[in-house]
Amino acid sequence: MGRGSRAQLSFVASLALFAAGCGSGNTVGHTAQDITFTNPGTQTVGVPTTLSATSNSGLTVSLVSASPNICMVSGSMATFVAAGTCTINASSSGDSTYANASPVAQSFTVNPAIGPNTTIYVVGSGISTASTPGNYLNLAAMWRLTAGNPVATAMLLPTPGGMTNAQAVAIALSGSDTYVAGVASNGANQTAVYWLNNGPAITLPSSMTISQTNAIAVSGGNVYVVGGEENSAGAASAVLWVNGTHTTLPPPSGKAYAGASAIAISGGNVYVAGIALNTDQDECAVLWVNGVPTILPAPAGLTGDYFANGLAVSGGNIYVAGSTIPNAGNDTALFWQNGGAATTLPIPPNDTTDGDGAGAVAVLGNNVYVAGGGVSGATGDSAPAYWLNGTGMSLPLPTNEIGSPVTSFAGGIGFSGSDVYVVGSWGPYATYWVNGGAGTLLPMPSGTSQAQAYAVAVDTQ
Repeated sequence: MGRGSRAQLSFVASLALFAAGCGSGNTVGHTAQDITFTNPGTQTVGVPTTLSATSNSGLTVSLVSASPNICMVSGSMATFVAAGTCTINASSSGDSTYANASPVAQSFTVNPAIGPNTTIYVVGSGISTASTPGNYLNLAAMWRLTAGNPVATAMLLPTPGGMTNAQAVAIALSGSDTYVAGVASNGANQTAVYWLNNGPAITLPSSMTISQTNAIAVSGGNVYVVGGEENSAGAASAVLWVNGTHTTLPPPSGKAYAGASAIAISGGNVYVAGIALNTDQDECAVLWVNGVPTILPAPAGLTGDYFANGLAVSGGNIYVAGSTIPNAGNDTALFWQNGGAATTLPIPPNDTTDGDGAGAVAVLGNNVYVAGGGVSGATGDSAPAYWLNGTGMSLPLPTNEIGSPVTSFAGGIGFSGSDVYVVGSWGPYATYWVNGGAGTLLPMPSGTSQAQAYAVAVDTQ
């Protein structure tokens, strides 16, 4: 056989070996395979979770952490070593039938671990499943987050006898005691109440048909609650209850009516923020110090109403947060320090110019946090946000988001060590955010179908 014939046979033999899978050893089929990788939702440092990733081929899916400083993966088990954003990549190699799958990545927030002997309380309300169209029944709710447990527990606070609705709007802690302020109603009357250690609601006295609480504080063994009351003619008064004793806070000169929305106790002084008005066309923000009212300055150029919604006192400084409702133009979030000129807080990223407002304000070290929201430029829905030292930040959607939000906001701020907790709602779900990361939906209290969170407090016994 000639040289050309031997070379031809060698080439044919090589083709036969390749066709039999003996060439490169990496023969891969052409049938497509797809990976299904479920986002595990927000997780907690130190609490492992099992990941779910499968392929329609039945082949093994490999999981690898793209952020090993935050999370690590072994098999299908993920462990979390630091707070931040964890990204995990899923891949699956093909075989003689299936091609390599297109990789799939999932990213989610890892929250800080709640420290030992630390409990985080969140209060708000849920809509009863016994509600009927046109007759929605609210139930006061509380959630607890404890060390080592990434899932909050939910409970309902007792609705006062004779009442059909209740809402919890504020919380204060003293030692091992929890004080929750709220309101109860039955369609004909509305009554200011508070709950001590989740017990029966305590009714606060009022001579008017409508009364409600908006904030609560405990200092020196005394319980301070502020809110408002109104009679059938629409005359409204700001009220301070101390240990259940009712005191009317006077409106500032030139105003006939008032309402109180926030309270802080510092250095033996009682600070209250709220509003004063003659009609619903001339409402203005007010600060009371030991019962003496002062109108806070209106934003430059404003023609319309403006309100004080949140209050904090720290290091001898008085911080007030609020909002405007102008006669023309867009709503804006406001901030005052020590009663000086109003500062208009900037529009948070991703929001439009319409609908900004600020509620709670809190101070950690030299940092001032303000919670509130605006209107999403992408969807037109109200969107949660917060400001840190005057810089606006949009709060991201929860990684375990269910549905699309219609009304969302951030309403309360609390601190656990250096970690910042903001609470509010995302659509029909009570939600909390840690350090500005992705939100976590709080579980629905039993017997409710929707929920909102208004305030947060941290106990470090």
